[in-house]
Amino acid sequence: MISRQAVLEYLDRHPSHTTWQMRLHFLQASHRLDSQASASIGSIANQLNYILRDLEAIGTIAPRTESLGLTQISHYSEYSNISDRSPIDA
Repeated sequence: MISRQAVLEYLDRHPSHTTWQMRLHFLQASHRLDSQASASIGSIANQLNYILRDLEAIGTIAPRTESLGLTQISHYSEYSNISDRSPIDA
């Protein structure tokens, strides 16, 4: 289980990390604490999303500018038109 305090400490040390980096950090920490840990990236993501939204709602942290579900897609949007070109046009 992720605590609010752990999230705040992480954000203090790594203010520019993305939500994906935070998820990976807490997943790895969960497995280090318990080698038999059954925590999945999905459960870590759910816990982290809940905590981040809660901290944003009470004004403890500023809203994250990244989209939680579309982060990966936005990184590749500049390449979306490449597949539409024929080999001759490229």
